[in-house]
Amino acid sequence: MQTMSEISTIIRARLYLVRDLAIYWPIILLGYLIYTQPLPSLASGIPPSPVEAPAPDTNNRSRHLACLTEAIYREARGQSPAGQLAVGQVVLNRTNDWRFPADVCEVIYQRDARRCQFSWVCYPRLPPPNPTEYASAARAAEQVFSNLPDLTRGALYFHNTSIVEWHHLRQTARIDNHIFYRER
Repeated sequence: MQTMSEISTIIRARLYLVRDLAIYWPIILLGYLIYTQPLPSLASGIPPSPVEAPAPDTNNRSRHLACLTEAIYREARGQSPAGQLAVGQVVLNRTNDWRFPADVCEVIYQRDARRCQFSWVCYPRLPPPNPTEYASAARAAEQVFSNLPDLTRGALYFHNTSIVEWHHLRQTARIDNHIFYRER
């Protein structure tokens, strides 16, 4: 049988545990959420080196090129060639990251119940493309697959400069009216 002193110590320890859980539950929850998130790249920096392009399978290459051209046109229409190339490189960077599909078209058209990865994908009716600007996007898409240096330094995300910056990610580049990011 336990003495009153031992029982008092057990009760006090349980009260401290309840108090600590009440005080620290947000920190514990945050730790759990951080623990369950994918680990960022352990590389100290991603040099501006070429990203491996998909294998030159003629069937997939033409399909990937069409999807990438559409994405570049819808996201970077009217921007400089560097801005268009950077948007295409983000798509290609995603195909090489385990958190995203390995197929260019699947990356572009990826969506969940609430949102699309690229906002224009969620719009059912898009205006027909301007032929001149579409041709510029097609040239940029071709260049993305030619293993040029990555202007975005490994970015997986970007947004328009009119949107508030994403401080939870590391900014890698700012090209035309887009800011590019990767994990911290």
